[in-house]
Amino acid sequence: MSLILALSLLVQVDQSKVDTAIKNGADFLAKKYQAFDAVSWNSTLELVMLTLSHANVSPENETFKKGLAALESTKLEYTYRVAALAMALQRIDPRKYQDRIAHCAQWLVDTQLPEGEWGYPDTLTTADEQPKPITVEPPKLEKKPESGGNTVSMIKIKRQINKNLNLKAKGDISNTQFAILGLKACHDAGIEIPKPTWQAALAYTLKTQNQDGGWGYYFNGMKDPESYASMTCAGVCSIAICRYGLGNKNAAKDGAVQVGLRWLGAHFKADDNFNITKSHVADPTRWLYYYLYSIERVGKIVGVEELGKQKWYDIGAKYLLAKQKADGSWYTGIEGVQWKQAGDIHTADTCFAILFLTKATPPLVPTGDVKDKK
Repeated sequence: MSLILALSLLVQVDQSKVDTAIKNGADFLAKKYQAFDAVSWNSTLELVMLTLSHANVSPENETFKKGLAALESTKLEYTYRVAALAMALQRIDPRKYQDRIAHCAQWLVDTQLPEGEWGYPDTLTTADEQPKPITVEPPKLEKKPESGGNTVSMIKIKRQINKNLNLKAKGDISNTQFAILGLKACHDAGIEIPKPTWQAALAYTLKTQNQDGGWGYYFNGMKDPESYASMTCAGVCSIAICRYGLGNKNAAKDGAVQVGLRWLGAHFKADDNFNITKSHVADPTRWLYYYLYSIERVGKIVGVEELGKQKWYDIGAKYLLAKQKADGSWYTGIEGVQWKQAGDIHTADTCFAILFLTKATPPLVPTGDVKDKK
């Protein structure tokens, strides 16, 4: 047996153990969420439902039914939540929820800031300040005929004048990456996003890339002195999605994407969100599982199985299997201690781990090529 084959076998993950870990994690979430907070800006409603849907929790599960009812009625007010709502509904049933997904698309299109980014969507001046909600009217639906088969009808979105948007506000690259992921979910559900939206988002993401090919946190002209891994994943995915939204079918081969991939390959480890300690805002004790979910998004969107000649999924899955708690959850923080602005980290960590293990991110697909749920 060759050395390369032997090492490969050592890394391979036991799928039955992965399946059990996913089920136990989903059971933890289902037990925890007998009721959902659908009001606060950092509610985990959409993230939990996205996760449960990828864990293939039964639609008859009581927690799933309660969460779905909340998804159907919750207001569209905050960037992270609207983006995750689009992602969850696109996963659950893109045909049934296409009109609501179109409203998510309209919200995201109309809250993009002048430099191409998204924010909270107002400037936070202190750590304890709560983001201000903003509402957007649903679009006047302009459906194109179905192209045949089981594909959904196309809906075209046009930018509306948003009098509630603070044009002096500054967003950040974190909100921006999730807005772009949300727009991708809308795109996958048959929503035609205006090209200027993709173009502006692409320009912003390219502007924030560091000379070493990676990304750090960027807000209001302040850039981290060095790149770190989870934000580099955000930049790589955002550029690939925007390029694809603009019609580039080889978006993964974009030069900026390739440079970012080389940066990630040089620094990939399952247990280290490399260089996050160099960020001027990120808490290095958090975001490890978020980082792994970021790696999963890179792998699926860009279409790579290896980073730096390492099989990112097998390595990450084995790490997560070893770190799962007895109750089925994952958590990097200190029990009973929460960072107020980030919400429920325990839930978020568990969701990010499951999303990694289920390879949750859909690859890039042509607009409208969305099959009806059976």
